[in-house]
Parts: sequence; structure tokens; C-alpha cells
Amino acid sequence: MNKSTNVFLVLLVFVLLFTISCDKEVNSPQKKIRVAMLVEGITFDDMAFLQSCKTGLEQAKMDFDLECEYDIDTSTNRYQERLECFGDLNFDLIVAVGYMWNDAVVEVAKNYPGTGFIMVDAELSEPQPNTVSILFDVDEAAYPLGFLSAWWAFSQDAENPAVGFVGALEIPQIRQFVEPYLNGVKRYNQNYGISVDSYGGYAATFIDSDLGGQIADSLISLGAEVIYGVGGLTGNGALLKAKERGKQGIGVDVDQYISFPEVSDILLSSAMKGLDHAIYAVVESYVKNNFNGGGVYTGSLANQGIDLAPYHDYESQIPDSVKLEIENIKAGIVDGSISTGW
Repeated sequence: MNKSTNVFLVLLVFVLLFTISCDKEVNSPQKKIRVAMLVEGITFDDMAFLQSCKTGLEQAKMDFDLECEYDIDTSTNRYQERLECFGDLNFDLIVAVGYMWNDAVVEVAKNYPGTGFIMVDAELSEPQPNTVSILFDVDEAAYPLGFLSAWWAFSQDAENPAVGFVGALEIPQIRQFVEPYLNGVKRYNQNYGISVDSYGGYAATFIDSDLGGQIADSLISLGAEVIYGVGGLTGNGALLKAKERGKQGIGVDVDQYISFPEVSDILLSSAMKGLDHAIYAVVESYVKNNFNGGGVYTGSLANQGIDLAPYHDYESQIPDSVKLEIENIKAGIVDGSISTGW
């Protein structure tokens, strides 16, 4: 066997080995996409906001075979450290829940360009190519619910009708629930020449159920027939106090009739954010390489990203005329002929 034949055989063996190696590479199972959800709080099982966020990611985990990790902490000074921790662990996608993550996400996203970041419930002040913000036009649900609450209050006490709200923090994400709600009360008053009063207060915390109850108690003592509980465990405490005192409530974030059964029998409805659907949709876009880096996903009445929960136990107690008016308000918001004032 001559030298040229030897060279040919060596090359042939090399090509065969390379082909087998490539086949193994192609046929080997793909690495799972790793997703981390980071939140500030004390429990994911809050029967409202955080629970809905986790539900959305859990559904995506099942549908797309993801590897997911959930990280919760009450600390307010470790946002960047926590993001960097999961960046260093080479997670593909990090979901940061809440406006408070803004500065940390902006900074960390620059240093981890190969990682995708989602910020939920706020728009990043400096969008990055590897980030997506999730927003909700919750004012579009709050406004008609203010109208509904005003009608209920008048139906219960025509002499001195009033509604009340208990907000967590006085921040845009909470004010967007509250101020349009109050504008909906004003619409009812203007349409029917009635003076339904509005009372309310902010607790400066999302996690104090007792304080939420105390504020609600004071509003009920002032005459509030409906309590609108806005903001995590604090809002839940307000709804519990409404039940204790025989009043009605309006929930937020999810259909709290289902998620918070302790108060289901006093809930007229809830202003629902499609947190689960939105998070699912943006995670899916990442999995399918359609991640809209630098962009915003907005849930609205028009795309069913927000909505009013069913009236449930009050379905037969709310007249068809009121239901029709609420549907007309929703339609007007969608077509732009009605402003929520937000």
C-alpha cells in the first residue's frame, strides 16, 4: 500500500468520524430553556397578583417543557444582586415582577446580553434589545366597575350612598386602578343626577392584611357600601373587613371570586389583569424566537388582556339595564368614544 493510499484512508476515516459526531450532535436532545421568576413578597399564593403570574409561567413550563425556578424575597435592596445571580447561572430568561425592578433590569440586561428579561406590570425606563415590558390598561376595567359600585351603593342607601377604596402604595400601577374607578363613580352621578360619595386611603404596603382591614373599617364607618381592595394582601384584608361588616367588594388582578373564596359571596366583580395570559404569551415568543426585544406587550379590553370578572352570585341582583350600560361603557372605551380619565 503506497503513501497516497494511506493518506486517503486516513482522510476517509476522519470524514466518517466527523459525520457520526455531527449526527450525534443533531440527534442529541436539546437543552431545556431555563426560566427564573423573581418577585418581592412573602408568598406566591396570594390569591391575586403573584399567584396569577406563577400560573402563567407554570402553563408555559408544561406546554414548552421549560425548566423553571421561582425566587421570592421581602428585601428591597437586592434586586440587582438577585438578577445577576440567575444571570451567572446562565438562565435563558428572567421574569422580574413589578415596577420596583426597573433600575436593576436596565443595568443587568446590559451586562447579560445573551439573557432575555421580562419586566411585568411596568414599562422599562430604558428599553434594551433583550428586554420586553408587560403593561395592562387596567383603567379600562376599573372605570365600568366604578359605575357598577356607584349603582350598588345607591341601591343600598339612597339617602347617603358611598363607595370606598383601599390602595396598597400610591404608585401609578395602583392609581391606574383607583382613579378611573372614581371616574366611573362620577359618570354614574352625572348620568343620573345622583351624588354617590367616594372615600379611600393608601396603606403604603402590599403585605399588611390587618392594615387594609383597618382602613376599610374606617371607610365603612363613613358610609361606604362597596370596598374596592387594590393591592396584594393589603387589598385582601380590606375585602375581608367588608365581608365582616356585611358590605360588598370589588376585587383586582384576577377573578377573586375563584382565587379568594373566603370573600366570594360579597364580590360584585373584579378588575382582572390577564397576568397569566400575558406572561405565557411573552415566554412563548421567546421559546419560538419571536421575542420582541425592546418592545412592550400591552393587555387591554380590545385584546382581552384585561376584563371584568363575571357577577357570579350577583348575576340575578344586577338589573339588565345596568349590565347593558356597563357593556356600552366597555364598547365605548374600546372604540375611543369614552375616556377613563387615565
